[in-house]
Amino acid sequence: MPEPPRPSLEALFNPENVVLVGASEKPNAYGRALLDNCVDGGFSGSIYPVNARAESISGRKVFSSLADLPEPPDHVVLSVANDSVEKAVAEALAIGAGALTLFAELPDRRLRDRIGAMVREAGAILCGPNSMGLHNITNGLRLTPFPVPLDLAPGGVGLITQSGSIMGALAHNDRRLRFSQLVSTGSESALTAADYLVWMLRQPETRTVGMFLETVRDPDSFIAAMEGAAERDIPVVILKVGRSEAAARMAVSHTGALVGDDAVFRALVLRLGGHMVDTVDELAATLQVFAQDRRVRGSGIVSIHDSGGERELLADLADDLGVPFAKLSEATLSRIDEVTEPGIEPDNPLDAWSTGQNAEQAYADAMTAMMADPATAAGLYVLDWRQDYYLHEIHERALCRAAASTDKPIIAVSNYSMTVDPDLAARLADSNVPLLKGTREAVLAMRALLARGPTPPFRKQRYPEACAQAWREKLRGRRWISEPEAYALLTDYGIVCPAHDVASSPAEAHAAASRIGFPLVLKAIQPGLAHKTEQAGVHLGLATIDQVTKAYADLTSRFGPDVLVAEMINRKAEWTLGAVIDPSFGPAIRMAPGGVMVDLIDEHALLMAPFTADEALAALEELRMAKTLDGFRGSQALVKGALCDAASKLSHLAWDLADILTDLEINPIAVNTDTAVAVDALIVTN
Repeated sequence: MPEPPRPSLEALFNPENVVLVGASEKPNAYGRALLDNCVDGGFSGSIYPVNARAESISGRKVFSSLADLPEPPDHVVLSVANDSVEKAVAEALAIGAGALTLFAELPDRRLRDRIGAMVREAGAILCGPNSMGLHNITNGLRLTPFPVPLDLAPGGVGLITQSGSIMGALAHNDRRLRFSQLVSTGSESALTAADYLVWMLRQPETRTVGMFLETVRDPDSFIAAMEGAAERDIPVVILKVGRSEAAARMAVSHTGALVGDDAVFRALVLRLGGHMVDTVDELAATLQVFAQDRRVRGSGIVSIHDSGGERELLADLADDLGVPFAKLSEATLSRIDEVTEPGIEPDNPLDAWSTGQNAEQAYADAMTAMMADPATAAGLYVLDWRQDYYLHEIHERALCRAAASTDKPIIAVSNYSMTVDPDLAARLADSNVPLLKGTREAVLAMRALLARGPTPPFRKQRYPEACAQAWREKLRGRRWISEPEAYALLTDYGIVCPAHDVASSPAEAHAAASRIGFPLVLKAIQPGLAHKTEQAGVHLGLATIDQVTKAYADLTSRFGPDVLVAEMINRKAEWTLGAVIDPSFGPAIRMAPGGVMVDLIDEHALLMAPFTADEALAALEELRMAKTLDGFRGSQALVKGALCDAASKLSHLAWDLADILTDLEINPIAVNTDTAVAVDALIVTN
């Protein structure tokens, strides 16, 4: 879809001049660090310090006020106290500042909102407040109030973080990540993380973007920005914190109780082609891998080692995390056998160390052969890498030779994260070979790399089903929907439901039984009765009129006069389909084992609505429990396609009626050899 208009961020990242309000000569002051970083970072534009109490700092002229500047300001950086911020912002905007960066925390929400409104009304842009500033490594712009290293080499990694400490952690402690631009977005009073993402995606040097998010302030813009990343084939790696349980606490259905906001956000990012990580180390490793900007071809990874035990460690972790090893051809295995010492077993993963004779040539040739195999998607060269060690200098040369022989991703991996390797890592980075610290982080990064692929359009324009508006009007303002009405709604969307009728007397129950045929189910349909089985509100397998009479009498004595009479559906397997209506990102559908298993088996697929049956099937196939539908251990194969078709139709229902739905669940949906039937349905509206 076309990207919505976005404010230009050029004045923030590529200004003609920078004005530093609050520049100071006091050691360790924000204003002193800000000036030193800006002057010493290599920025080629004009730098104008402003301080009413100083005439010069380190020989540089200082201006007493913004009004004294020799030209209109492009980017004004405000290093001032909270009580001076609003006035300073107004003065900067009054003389035509195009961009502002604001470090002050501004705990007063109303003040932050006023400043954001002032900036937007003036047609300017604002980084912050409560920002730690930004870096543009490509032009030497360093706008941050803390001393920072100034020797960062430019690369293709963009970083957008709502935590200033994360920017410092990734940029100021190591050199293996090569950044292009970094920004601490702060409270985002005028610009959101999505605005920064759109701008970074448009920069020619950007290969990948990392995001550290506490919240998404503009969901629609975030989705549009992620779609833009997919269209440009630029991987976005996200670490999201602040998982909410509010939705789960208020949910009536099992689905709502078991799926929280974080799961929906993860499903959204996955659907949009992004990559979620769980730790800062994993974020860094995954960005390193994507920054290499090499595409995978083949089905699995290869790895070469100097230790049998550490080879097994990698194999175990890869199996745990679902990362496959490539099955090498006989020709490749023969080539490995030729170039390695006698007694080395040609295999993948490969422990190629024996006596160390001719090790450089052997490792280079073996790794080159493995990378050339058609089944190989990416390669890992795994040691306990450390610098100033002659054996690892040999391996460094072998690795670089192998990397030069292929255009596939090839990664150096250190099993132990505490090895001393910064100079080695920098040299490898100069050869476009990432050195990752930690076996698990490396395997997780490989999983993300292998998952990268084309992303189909998200939520393509579609029109609601013809029945949607009628149902919206019928259900609006009601809290509980009876099961017969739920069946009617599901049926209108093409989801198969049992034959049924409502009886308000024993005679009506007998008549319904005669029309539907035995065996039967009788259910209470009292408003507000969410989980009927737990409250003995269901009688199953009724085979005679006498049994129907007794079941009717029991239910009506406890739940009122109306009873649902329905056909007893054969249940080869029970699954559940449920909707989570996320207030920010819309509905998602959960597919999981159902019936009594819904609370016992913690395995599910969660897909953002709406989606196709084919998308549902691809997600279902990732679940271990999907094997039970395939004729597991001699049982009959069941119709997964019918289950996935029902899931797709439920996703369209949830999408059409998301504005009035609170809870929506089919549990169970009975899956048999020929069809999938919604046996029980729960629908709650707002």
